[in-house]
Formats: sequence, C-alpha cells, structure tokens
Amino acid sequence: MYINKIHIQNYRNFNDFTMEFQRGLNVIIGANNSGKTGLLYAIKLLNTPSDISVNDFNKNNLLQYATLYSETAPCITIEYSISHRICEDDTDDESIIRLLPFLGIKEIEENRQEHDGVVEYNIAAQIKAVYSLDPKFLDDYKRAVALEANDLDSYISVLKRFVSSYYSWSYTNGISDTKAEQKAATDVFDIRFIGAERTSEEVRKETRREITTFTKDADNAASFDAFQHGVSEGLENLLSPSITKLSTLFENERNAIGLEKGNVSIASTVRANLSVADTYITEVKDTKGGYTLPLQYNGLGYNNLINIYMLIKLTEIRPGKDFHILCLEEPEAHLHPAMQYKLFKYLRNLDETNGLNQQIFVTTHSSNISAVAGIDNMYMLAYNRDDGNAECCQQSLSKQFMDEDGETAKMEAKAYLTKFLDVTRSDMLFSDKVILVEGIAEKLLMPLFMEICGCPYEDEHISIVEIGGKNFKYFVELFNRNAVRKKVLCITDRDFSWLDLDQGWKLHSYSEYEAEDPAHIIELKDSFPIDNFNVFTQMLGGRTFEDELFLTNMEDETTAAIIFKKATKSTVADYFDTYGFDLTAWEAHIAEMDGRSRKTVNKFLSAYKSRVDTSAERASDYQKLIFAEMFLHYAKNIKGDVALGILTDNALYNADCSSKLIVPQYIREGLAWLLN
Repeated sequence: MYINKIHIQNYRNFNDFTMEFQRGLNVIIGANNSGKTGLLYAIKLLNTPSDISVNDFNKNNLLQYATLYSETAPCITIEYSISHRICEDDTDDESIIRLLPFLGIKEIEENRQEHDGVVEYNIAAQIKAVYSLDPKFLDDYKRAVALEANDLDSYISVLKRFVSSYYSWSYTNGISDTKAEQKAATDVFDIRFIGAERTSEEVRKETRREITTFTKDADNAASFDAFQHGVSEGLENLLSPSITKLSTLFENERNAIGLEKGNVSIASTVRANLSVADTYITEVKDTKGGYTLPLQYNGLGYNNLINIYMLIKLTEIRPGKDFHILCLEEPEAHLHPAMQYKLFKYLRNLDETNGLNQQIFVTTHSSNISAVAGIDNMYMLAYNRDDGNAECCQQSLSKQFMDEDGETAKMEAKAYLTKFLDVTRSDMLFSDKVILVEGIAEKLLMPLFMEICGCPYEDEHISIVEIGGKNFKYFVELFNRNAVRKKVLCITDRDFSWLDLDQGWKLHSYSEYEAEDPAHIIELKDSFPIDNFNVFTQMLGGRTFEDELFLTNMEDETTAAIIFKKATKSTVADYFDTYGFDLTAWEAHIAEMDGRSRKTVNKFLSAYKSRVDTSAERASDYQKLIFAEMFLHYAKNIKGDVALGILTDNALYNADCSSKLIVPQYIREGLAWLLN
C-alpha cells in the first residue's frame, strides 16, 4: 500500500500542485527553496495533522487577502490518493479494513483481475484532508478582517488568532465525498519523519516508544510488574535503617499538625516506579579500544549514520498489517561523499527487500546520491516565479524518458544518462540554470568568463556541465518540454574544417565559414524547438573554443602571445619570442627552427600561401587565422593544461585583479540569453 498521488492546495510553496509517486523509493531533487521539505511535511500531515501554523498557508495567496479572503477564510487542502493490490485469498492483509472509509466501490470492481484462478484487486482510495475555519466563526473572522486588516502584517495577525483557536482538520472520502473520522485517516500509515537536523534525542524517543510498547503488551505486563515489585522489596531492605528512622520520626507527630482529625497518619515505604524506557541508552563503542562514549561526544558524520540507521531499524513491519512511510530529509548532512554513497545503497536495498515493504521519500542536495539513485527513482522539483505567478512544479525523470514506441531517442537518451550521469554531471539537477560545454577547457574558464561579463554565477545558481563530446541531445532531454522549465545554454564547437588536406593544406575562405550551417547544430535546434534551450557557437573564425578564444584576444598581441605560448613547444615558443605574429618573418627565417617543428610549421605557412581568398583587405585576418590554427594544433592534446595555465598566469590579470582576457562573442551572447 502506498501513496501514488498527492494534490496540495494553499500549503507553503504549493498553490495548486499535483505529484505522482511510485511504490518503494522516491528521490526528490531540486534547488534550495524549491519545495522539497514542504512536500515531505505535506506527506507527514496525513499521520500528524496537528502540525499547522499561520506560516503554513501559501504566502502568495495571503498577499491577495483583500480580494481572496475578505469574505472567505483561507483553507489548506491535501488529497492523498492511495493504491494497493490485494489478493482475495490473503486473509492477513488488513489494508481493506484501514481503507474502507476512503474506498471507491465502483473502482474496486473495475480493477478486479483473475490469473490462474487467483483473484486480485487494485484498490484505489483517496483521503481528502481540509484545514479550515469552523463555519460558526466565519462572521467573527469577516468582522475582524474588515476592522483590523490594513496591510499584510495586520491580516496575518488576525488569521493567526483564528488559526490558533478556531481552525481544525476535517476528512472525507475523496472519491465519494462522504465524511470520515480523523483517526481513520491518520491510522492508515505509520509515517516516520527523519529531519535534516538529526539528534540522539530523536533516537531516544524512538527507543522509548519501542520499550514502552513492549512493557505494556499483555504478555509482558505481568512480568514487568513482578520485576518492579521485586526491585521495591530489594530497595526497602537496602534502605531499611533510613526508612526506620523516618518512620519513627513521623510516628512521633502525635497530631502536632492536626492530622488525627482527618483519620490519617504518615507511613513510609519504597516503590520502584521505574521508567524502563529511560534506562535504555544508546552509546558508541570504540572497536579497538573497547571503551564507550555517549553519542554527543562522537563525530557528527557517524552519529548521523547511527541515528538514521536506528530510526529505520526500529520500525518493525508485519506484512499485511503494518503500512509504513519513511520520509528522510537530506541524508547527506555531515557525511563524506563515500559515506553518502554507502548510506544510499543501504536505502535502495531497503526498497528492494521484499520483507521491508514500505514507501520511502528522500530529499537531497547531494549529487553523490543522485548519481546512484537511478533515473526511475528520481523526481525534479522547482519553484517557478515567472509572469508574476509562483508555483511549484515537478517532473518524474522516469516519465520524462517515456516515449510512445519505446525505441526513439528518449530511450536511447535514458540509457546514455543512466551510464554517464555521474557526480559532477548530476549537479545540473540541483541548479536553476545549466550551461552545457564540450570539454574541460570550457568548464574551467567559464566561471572566469561569467565574472568578466558580470554574470552572478553563484546568485543565479548556474551549473556548468562538461559532457565530454557532442552528445548534448541526451542531456537536453532532461529538460525538454516539462514543467521544470530550466534554462539550458549549449556552448558547442563549430568544427569547420579550415584546412583542406586533400588539396595540400589549402586554406578555405571566410565566406565558406560564414555560409556553413554545422549539421550537429541544426540537428540540436530541430530536435529541441523550445524557448528554454539555445545553442551558441564560434563566429569569429574559430572552429573550437580554444582557437576562438585566441582569435578574440588577438586585439591585444601581448595577451595573445601569452595564450599562444601556453600551448606551443619550447622550440616554437622561443622562435615566436624572436619573430612574433609576423608570418613573413617566420617564412624568411624558418631555417632557424629545429627540423621537427619546422616540418609542422611549414605546412601552416604553405596553407596561408595557398588560401582560397587572396584579397589584400583580408590578408591580416588569414594571418591571424593561421596562428590560431597553429595554436590549436599544439593545444589539442593538452586543452585542460592550457586552460589552467591561462587561469593561473598573473600576467593575464590587471593590478586590480581583473582579467585582461576578452570573452569570445558567442559566449557573451550565450550568457546574455541565459540571464534574460
């Protein structure tokens, strides 16, 4: 039995929000304040409905109190849709008893199935919970609003007064709209909530509950009473001298204070009114030294693991009789990445263990956890504030990759992401905006470019993801046509082939460069005609990020020289120090270069001489292009090292620590689109 859908109205971030779940493991991911914690609390309310205050009402609706709530008081509505599959011959399954007040009888008959003589039913139930003002006090509420509510703060003060005294929960069968008792709703599931701020006190509460339940059991109560009686007698014997002294003292009272009139006197005895639950203590034991310590003296990380483990394992489940939901908030708190991975494998195994049939909800900010969670278990949550509206939205990653025939690119994309959505790439799931780049050089330099362009990298919660090639389409599919409208900027290479090797390294023309529409870019744009996705590529003559960066910074030959020498061999760099960016000088003195480098450089010089466009007005552009091609040739296998060298070279920074680099135009335009 599990919650397969929740519909939330006017609660926290949720104005009118619906989300479907699966039985077993559900991992909720998203940026800060996207509604993850609120969602867990909305689930928890089914079991503990008293946890409501004025701050739980949707604030965006309260802002409109004058129009929305002058005649009607605000209410919170949560509908829980529940699914369960029951076998007609299973006499141990008590789900039908718990769900009886919330069933749709018609739905049961429609979902009857018979296989090999075994009759099963897919049960559908719905619990509708409404937190609202008692109608008897509606006139009082309206008068108070009319007289006292001059602004939002004063209205909230009025609402707080009524919430604390005249609001309550009511329950109905969400299918038939018939009334139900609160206890019938709250007893359907045992919901365990493990918050982000876990302490040993929470474990103590759970152990106390476990032990108290044990001692109150009819089979154990008599033994416990006998034990307490025996302890009392033992203490009385040990304390006999003191008790005799007290008894003698009290017997001498002789009505000194007037007790005789009431026919009473003072007697003494010892009773061991023990709280056995309070005697149970959880400690940590050093496995090498053998000594023990209270939990509060141990490290936070391991305490976190201990607390989570104990809170889970204390939940004893009897199949068919106990229906549990575990809500776990940010299990990664205080944990090393390796420990996060280990813990989540444990949680995933709980989901896959038949003996522990419970639904699990996990919220996380950890890319370590999302990397191992599995696409089928993950849900993205976001809080959109576009066009003056504010609403939470969600997307099941499993449904995101469903397609009609099961053989299209979505299934291919899912298989690819299942393999390559690692810790670093999973970071895109938690950000507000995403920049997809091909390689390590772009990833390393992009934060610097954003700083130069005045793009608030941290404030905008932007994730820069290196995909290691051109398989952008698989990653873009994560955000294709769904409610989580995350902006995705794709920075890709043009990959124009300047040098025609079949014609002796003939250099193509700028007109050919400008006229070509790269096939991979056309495919991307055609595949994703959505307004939250855009593609930008080189436009100055570069065919990759590296040579476009070099060409852009040729405006300042000193800066360009530093960049150029980050890639070239020492022999070429020394030669460059002598002759600079002068192809004529390079050709005239080529004999001075060592033989191996000379052979390579000669090919570039030959390409310039055999260029298609020999116009004088563009000769300078082609000279720069030849140096860019030469730079790219030497940088192609050390792109990461070149990028790091550029980042860390003090010569590329001004006295005020600002960068001397010029950001390529296509990247500037891409960032401008991303921030718009």
